[in-house]
Amino acid sequence: MTTHPDKPLRGNAAWKAAKAKIDERNDAARARGAKERAMAEAARIARLRADDIRDRANLPQQPQR
Repeated sequence: MTTHPDKPLRGNAAWKAAKAKIDERNDAARARGAKERAMAEAARIARLRADDIRDRANLPQQPQR
C-alpha cells in the first residue's frame, strides 16, 4: 500500500482494495442468506409437523369387533 494516507489508492492497490470490499459484502450476503434459509426451513418443518399431528388426530376409528 502507500505511505501517504491522504492520497487515494491507484492501480493495483485500488483494485485490490475494491475487491476486498466486494468480498466482504459477498460474505455478509452469503451469511444472511444462509441464516434466512435456515429460518425458513425450520418454519417449514414446524408446519409439516403440525400438519402431520393434525392429520393423525383426525384419522377415522376402526370399528370394534
